[in-house]
Amino acid sequence: MTASNVRSIAVTSGKGGVGKSCIALNLAIALGRLEQRVLLVDADLGLGNIAILAGLSPERTIEEVLAGQCGVAEAAVQGPENIVVLPAAAAVDAVQWENFQAGGNIGEQLKEFETEFDVVVLDTGAGIGARVVDFVAAVDHVFLVVTPEPTAIADAYAALKVLVQRRSPQGLGLLVNMAESAVEAEDLYPKFQELAERFLGAKIDNLGYIPLDRYVRESVKRQTPFVLADPPLPAAEAVVRLAATFLTGGKANPPQGAGVLARVLEQQSSSLFLDRIQ
Repeated sequence: MTASNVRSIAVTSGKGGVGKSCIALNLAIALGRLEQRVLLVDADLGLGNIAILAGLSPERTIEEVLAGQCGVAEAAVQGPENIVVLPAAAAVDAVQWENFQAGGNIGEQLKEFETEFDVVVLDTGAGIGARVVDFVAAVDHVFLVVTPEPTAIADAYAALKVLVQRRSPQGLGLLVNMAESAVEAEDLYPKFQELAERFLGAKIDNLGYIPLDRYVRESVKRQTPFVLADPPLPAAEAVVRLAATFLTGGKANPPQGAGVLARVLEQQSSSLFLDRIQ
């Protein structure tokens, strides 16, 4: 795998509680089962929960990598189905985004590490803060997760409004989670797309939906990814389809390649300035 062939996805949302991290973890595993070498990065700095969801106990975190306290290989851990996880700290006061600077060879080290993979999946934080937008602006594809609740839809639109100011709409897609029926999900997308096109001039891809599945909540409690369930569950089947669709039809033109984390650090200062003036 060359550096230019590595593809990247950010799984993000306008608000918390929509299942974003759970989707990111299970999507990474589904891609791994499709013979992809996957790096899953917990980009929710200071509030990471990918390690918790996957039942992992990492000794190092991405915050320590970015602060130059350890190498990226030291922080990365083996996850389910051979995916590699770069975990984040779970302490709320563990990190201030403005404290990280692209000093030394951190950016190059991260870029070189990413060349070992086919796909880099980022689980971002929720909302429109600098640490979220910087990560989303650096990837090839964005999976914007929303549920059918009015507040989630409103916050997803608010997030989209900020994102299209920082990146091209190309590669942006809407993924409906916890839909009670196909009709409910299929009714949401065209209405959201109409708003995006009318007020933002943006065309958003339809990534489909993941059905409401009671087992998902149980899998979170057990710290066992639901995509590993046997026999397959409806939510797992939807994630597998999402992964397969991405591999067959989700190629960016052209992909930015390895170095997504380095690109985040490079554009960090501009977003911090925007945060200060908002």
